[in-house]
Amino acid sequence: MTAEELDSVRRRWGLDAAQLAKVLCLHSTKVSEYLGEVARIPCAVAYSIEALELLPEAQRQALLEKRLARPTHGGSRS
Repeated sequence: MTAEELDSVRRRWGLDAAQLAKVLCLHSTKVSEYLGEVARIPCAVAYSIEALELLPEAQRQALLEKRLARPTHGGSRS
């Protein structure tokens, strides 16, 4: 997966880079590195995106919303 392909997915899903990181369980700096072509996008990230893309739109959107609603890593769970 290229940085351009990752950015295309991000835009298609209607997310900013921080939201994409949260959906993929990544640190936002890693997503910035991938989008800026500073770091190679790991196969595991590309495969996760590919799996999400295979879901019907409504099911994928529901899953993205669920992931966005959960607390960030290290966040309080009150």
